[in-house]
Amino acid sequence: MNTSPTDDDSQAVSEATDLLVLLVDDPTNASLHAKIQKWRKAKPAHDAAWLSMVDIWHLTGDIGPVALPLDTSTDSQISIGLPKSPASPRRRAIFLASALCMIGLGFLFGDDIRLSLMSDYRTGTAENRIIQLPDGSTATLGARSAIALRYTPQARQVQVLAGEVFFSVRHDDAHPFTAIAGGATVRDIGTRFDIDKEKDRIVVAVNEGNVGLTYGTAAPSPERHMTAGDVISIDLRSRTMTTSRMDPGEIGSWQQKRLTVSDASVHSVVETFRRYYPGIIVSYGEDLNASHVAGTYDLTDIPGALRAVAAPTHVAVREVGSHFLLIGGKLF
Repeated sequence: MNTSPTDDDSQAVSEATDLLVLLVDDPTNASLHAKIQKWRKAKPAHDAAWLSMVDIWHLTGDIGPVALPLDTSTDSQISIGLPKSPASPRRRAIFLASALCMIGLGFLFGDDIRLSLMSDYRTGTAENRIIQLPDGSTATLGARSAIALRYTPQARQVQVLAGEVFFSVRHDDAHPFTAIAGGATVRDIGTRFDIDKEKDRIVVAVNEGNVGLTYGTAAPSPERHMTAGDVISIDLRSRTMTTSRMDPGEIGSWQQKRLTVSDASVHSVVETFRRYYPGIIVSYGEDLNASHVAGTYDLTDIPGALRAVAAPTHVAVREVGSHFLLIGGKLF
């Protein structure tokens, strides 16, 4: 039976987590109580998520907040007990760790097992690794990335299973080189290029030389010719392509532990940060998809980088304990 949470469930749990952390920090805030009451009434999923979060909070050993049945009257305050004292950062960290299991953290272990079985090479958190391919080409894997090799006497193929990979290809007309990520196929025409495979998008960028890009399986799109500085982002939900340009020298900058982006959504930048952060980043809200940023960010200081990304868009970032970051909602 499939027990994976839906997108709506995951967002509700993320929002409930954020609200509960705020309440523990400021338990006498009347406007926050009213906000939580209104949020719980908005959707059944909200109230269910709230009750689940409070149950988990109790498991950490804290006596409150205590969630009573939701009062349906229009002018009632939220039915919730208050903690005797603010929770320690350690306890909040324990709570968040438990809550995150509900929104998909447990499924990461399944992904790790799947990638271990499917991949020939993979990397861990904040780990970059240069792989020498059998033909003399190289593939540099970014953090939490994985590839599988499919070399035959006739052709060379590398499948990007997860994460980001920078290829430096030794051109050989007799043995064509292709890299596959999802439904995208990149054909080498003598080049250095980068592929970033995320859950909902694939980005191909050319550092040097030329590539041919096709997308689709049943009815592949016509091949698009890309040269140095070309960037194509494929939205896997809408199946649309967006083209842009950036300085070729900045493509693959993550190999030097810095990330350079141009007109990237905050959501996509956060996805990259997750691969370099030895902890958990919780994000929520449509603002992360709608807001775009440009700049260079230090991948060795993810909390600082996250704040730098959030500042221009006035998105809130909170650090809970030493290994939990929350981003979402507007700054007050």
